[in-house]
Amino acid sequence: MSQFLSTLSYFFIPGILTLVIVYGLYKRVSIYDCFVDGAKDGLRSAVDIMPFIIAIFVGIEALVSSGAMKFFEGLLSPLFNFFHIPKELISLILLRPVSGSGSLVLMERIMADNGADSFAGTCAAIMVGTCETIFYVLALYFGVTAVKKMRHSFAAGLVGYIVSVLASVYICKFI
Repeated sequence: MSQFLSTLSYFFIPGILTLVIVYGLYKRVSIYDCFVDGAKDGLRSAVDIMPFIIAIFVGIEALVSSGAMKFFEGLLSPLFNFFHIPKELISLILLRPVSGSGSLVLMERIMADNGADSFAGTCAAIMVGTCETIFYVLALYFGVTAVKKMRHSFAAGLVGYIVSVLASVYICKFI
């Protein structure tokens, strides 16, 4: 079965492209012009999104390089201990709302240091899979759409994030 799926994966993207081209020819659409228009729209979207992405990455780098992340970890450690959250997860919990790719790097480090099957490794994997990047989403979507009033979006995202973190830890305790 895995050999079949492996072979199928080689033909998946060329098959989709062929299907789109055949369908475009059937509908008598100028396929090349549609492709160029789509590429233009994609580049425009990338240019619109880029300042928000750069601002987030600069902010993350400033937090880590300045030592502020270590300071916050030390400051919040008693609170996390109260909820029985391992100290290895504090930096991941602080970074996940801001950066998905940064939290993937932290998850990899947690797994390398503690093991993938450890309590901290399992919690990290569940957190990365279930917790949302709140600030990234708010900056990106609200920035690009020019919506200025977020109303309850931030509060709802933060509550959902906290619930996801706590659920990740407590579910791992029962696994």
